[in-house]
Amino acid sequence: MIAFLLIRDSFPDEVATHFTLDGTADGYSSPAAALGQYMLVFAIEAAGTMAAGFSTRSALKSTRSLCVFSCGLAAATAYLLIAAMRTTSGSGGHTAQLPLFQVPVAVVVGAVIGGAAWLISRRRI
Repeated sequence: MIAFLLIRDSFPDEVATHFTLDGTADGYSSPAAALGQYMLVFAIEAAGTMAAGFSTRSALKSTRSLCVFSCGLAAATAYLLIAAMRTTSGSGGHTAQLPLFQVPVAVVVGAVIGGAAWLISRRRI
């Protein structure tokens, strides 16, 4: 939400919301609809994480792993949201092309945030 608010003035009337495997945009929506779609993705991720959390048997260890995974997943999704929005805002009304290196970068960002969450969760207060 914060990333969207920071760069919303640079958006054209339609922003890319879906990309093919080669990174070419093939689906467009208004900026507000795009934000709604990404918020829906975050809500689905949160619901899945909570459902998995409630189904765990070994509370502390499983919950910690689940929290680490959800932190990494949220970070990777947020990175892809920002990358897609920046790609669209920089397209000047032309077809947007999301560079393919953004996907592995999102995985690395998610892994780093997940690793940091794991280290923080292991601290004893």
